Amino acid sequence: MKPLVRYAVCAALCLASASSMAGGAMESTSTRPDLFFAWFSSKDSDEPVVVNFARQADSRALTAHCGSGLPVYSFGQNARFTCEAQPHEADSPDAWKAAEVIVRGPAPKSGAQRFGMFSLKPTRTTRWNTRAVTPDEQAALKALIDANKPRPRLPAKQLKLAAATAVSASDEGRTTLVVPGNEVRDEPGQYYAQRHYVFVKEDGAYAYRGMLPAKPTGYFDLDGGDLPAILVEEDCDGWCVSLWRISKGVRSVASFGGH
Repeated sequence: MKPLVRYAVCAALCLASASSMAGGAMESTSTRPDLFFAWFSSKDSDEPVVVNFARQADSRALTAHCGSGLPVYSFGQNARFTCEAQPHEADSPDAWKAAEVIVRGPAPKSGAQRFGMFSLKPTRTTRWNTRAVTPDEQAALKALIDANKPRPRLPAKQLKLAAATAVSASDEGRTTLVVPGNEVRDEPGQYYAQRHYVFVKEDGAYAYRGMLPAKPTGYFDLDGGDLPAILVEEDCDGWCVSLWRISKGVRSVASFGGH
């Protein structure tokens, strides 16, 4: 992948460099009013994250929620945390476009993620089952890909069908198939990721949904459907974490990034 394209992908995930924010704070962006990223901060730490929502009203709602002493909940687990929030750059006319947020609670275990996804209300705790794809699923995916060549941005020769993962909430609903693909490296830019390609199986039929920028690190239930939202993390100079939904193609939901 050409460097310009690589940087465009990372920019779409991180959306804004934390270096552009005063003090180099990390940044969370979200298209949903009930979801944001933040550090797991202990009682003795103070690491705010600049949280941007699609609407100023959502930033105000988060600030009011935390100011009222109400808890926030970790996505998928519903552990309760306290939060503090205030407008970012309070003296600016655009102050309410973002909020500086601190989430406090138990410190993560050694080796665990230092950041989390949080909601203003309890979340669904769907348990996603993962397994290796079957030989029949591999054959069906290959037949779909061969029948639809050439497909833009789908590197058929680099897809590792035998290493694909099947994800489902039950044996009766749709199954998400995530296939490892081409590797993208930029050593001067300290960037590495392996693209993954998403397919959905429904009643024996297969359909291609789109590309994820990196390997999945988690699956979440946002709206009670049988297709997961997928969390990925690219290896970049800083943090490049993003959440994607796949119900109508692969679409960005939220991101956490910066240096």
